[in-house]
Amino acid sequence: MGGPTPKIRGGATSHALSVDGGTNIIDCGNGVGRQLIRAGVALSSLKRIFITHHHIDHVADFGLLIHQSWSHLQHPVEMIGPPPLARMAQLYLELFAQDIRYRTADESRRDLRELMNVREITEAGEIIHTEHLSVRCALVEHPPVDKVFAYRFDTPAGSVVFSADTVPTKSLTMLARGADVLVHEALYLDDADRYLPAARASTVISRMLRAHSQPEAAGRVACEAGVRLLILSPLGAFGSVDEMRLKERAATEFDGRILVGRDLLEVELPLPVLGST
Repeated sequence: MGGPTPKIRGGATSHALSVDGGTNIIDCGNGVGRQLIRAGVALSSLKRIFITHHHIDHVADFGLLIHQSWSHLQHPVEMIGPPPLARMAQLYLELFAQDIRYRTADESRRDLRELMNVREITEAGEIIHTEHLSVRCALVEHPPVDKVFAYRFDTPAGSVVFSADTVPTKSLTMLARGADVLVHEALYLDDADRYLPAARASTVISRMLRAHSQPEAAGRVACEAGVRLLILSPLGAFGSVDEMRLKERAATEFDGRILVGRDLLEVELPLPVLGST
């Protein structure tokens, strides 16, 4: 679930992509470490953390996740995202300097700083190219935030695109062209006025519509990009979500397979061929 306020229905924004035995985290909202354990993902497999933008529900645990994984990690974790990610990492280390100092001395751990390899990005383009993984990014629009990135992961098993929080943008459609899976955010505001004070409802809803995508828009991007599977995640909602209604609205623009994101949802690549068992 999106947004800074904790929700009963689901955890904060984060997705994990496993490639060649390594785990890539896309966004790091609060509680990611526990969710990885619940999903059966080994903390020792953590390889990269990608940050789409600096709203707290996407970045709150970017340093904490490495801190929590400290005793399990054998190699540095690459942390990739827009500025001021490097400064934030430095401030995190300063904030928890006392705990880091105690554990380094008492448990003979390697310096936590050696496990944080920060790489700031400011432009669209390819940012990773290995034998088993290519990662490209595109700038999307999530006003008033500057430098918001969508990411595309191409692997031997298939390709996955994560939209970030965004209004529909041509750059995202181009990035997702021909991908197997598009993970695209979606708003569900059908009953928002039941959960918002009347004095705030119109202002808040108007602001969200200016910065996010309705499910129909997510479906349109999926259709124009020609993807095979659309996953609506994260969800921007204030209360319960009618998943059938959400899928129906996206399906007015996209006739492919649609899933609604939820905690611990797993999707295997490669996707099955249509009509196979």
